[in-house]
Amino acid sequence: MKAYYACLDTGFVKYCPQPLQHLAIGDKAKKLDGDVSFYTMEDFETLATQGIAKGKIEEKPAVSGIIYFTVRQFFYGGSFDLKFMRFILDKGYEVHFAREDISIPTAESLDELFPMLYSAQHLLERDEPRDSWRPVWDWVETHQHQESAS
Repeated sequence: MKAYYACLDTGFVKYCPQPLQHLAIGDKAKKLDGDVSFYTMEDFETLATQGIAKGKIEEKPAVSGIIYFTVRQFFYGGSFDLKFMRFILDKGYEVHFAREDISIPTAESLDELFPMLYSAQHLLERDEPRDSWRPVWDWVETHQHQESAS
């Protein structure tokens, strides 16, 4: 049985609380014939950079991959974070998304799915204007500027 590291979506908690995200990610793990061995989520300070997830990857956990709650977690930095997704895949980990039921086991599959992932960002921008996320973006931008100044 495969083991997975799960990353909940901090920025989406007001729409889908943590317990529901846990259920969706657990269900995705079962579809992959696996189990979740560890859960975490980004802080508001690290939403744009995915610093907590990066730190976990650097620890080289004994898991097959990471299951994110939603693909939108790769858009919090302003655009699709292809570099970070490639980083995860290059380290030998699979990337999965519970909400969208998408699996990206290899860099080759990322290349095949990239047009869909890229268009997902544009659809989100069209359907969910940035102003609907204003409290989250304001908080992220304020703290990024404070960190840059120090």
